[in-house]
Amino acid sequence: MELGVRLRSCQPPPNTSQPPPPAISFGAWPCPRRPRPRHAGAPRVAAPDSRPGPVETICADSVGQGTKGDKFFTVEMTVRDCELDHYGVVNNAVYAAYIEKAREELACSLGISRCSIASTGNAMALSDLKLNYFAPLKRGARFVVMVRVVQIKGARMVVEHFIETLPERKLVLEATATVVCLNKDYRPTRVFPEVASKLRRFFSS
Repeated sequence: MELGVRLRSCQPPPNTSQPPPPAISFGAWPCPRRPRPRHAGAPRVAAPDSRPGPVETICADSVGQGTKGDKFFTVEMTVRDCELDHYGVVNNAVYAAYIEKAREELACSLGISRCSIASTGNAMALSDLKLNYFAPLKRGARFVVMVRVVQIKGARMVVEHFIETLPERKLVLEATATVVCLNKDYRPTRVFPEVASKLRRFFSS
């Protein structure tokens, strides 16, 4: 299971208002826009009582409860020079890779393996991705990507994403994705039971 688009080089893509639609990912369908989440301290998984650590530290922000609550899986990152456009800010298309990275880390932390899914002939396809931009990220900026699964129904899952600067927690981006589970004939099928149970357990704990 591959989660969204992945950067393969340090050559920035052309600046566009929306990223190209990824082929395979771990996402969700559109849902009503939710208010900006309230944040509590996000403890590191390895050290729950410590402050967030360096780049790409994986955290679990346990505010609220359930897939409709305010619990987030978070990943901290830092802007790289190769992600900038000619104006010195992160290229719009790169944000899809940021949120894909966070979804991938979420799946990995829950033991959801794209290899095991692919070995059965099944797949997961990102069918829709909506991004709303609020502020740019610049060279060397530290930021956090927050991910939560808000709905699992039929063949689809709803995933919300927020990107905020660190340490200011200024909102940079909101995104909603749609993932569809596919059978061996690449037809929509119910969300795979092992995926649904692991996600529900995590976001309900």
